[in-house]
Amino acid sequence: MTQSSKALSEQKFGFEYKITDLRGDAFIISRLQELGFIRGERILFKTKIIFGEPLIVEVRGTQIALRKSEADCIYVDLFKENL
Repeated sequence: MTQSSKALSEQKFGFEYKITDLRGDAFIISRLQELGFIRGERILFKTKIIFGEPLIVEVRGTQIALRKSEADCIYVDLFKENL
């Protein structure tokens, strides 16, 4: 994990990120890995719904809705702005 890595829940939507780390409860981490959230994978943060939950992301071509508590476990670095 690099110095600039932050939880996905703290990032802005409309950007593409690269997963640097997964932290938190082992059950949540296992579930996220089964969904394709693994170190080095790129994800597109598509949007946040009105009160911040759920967060909509795209990983490996699949759109997934995450709770904030799940997004708190995914640490990312900016990969690129989605144009």
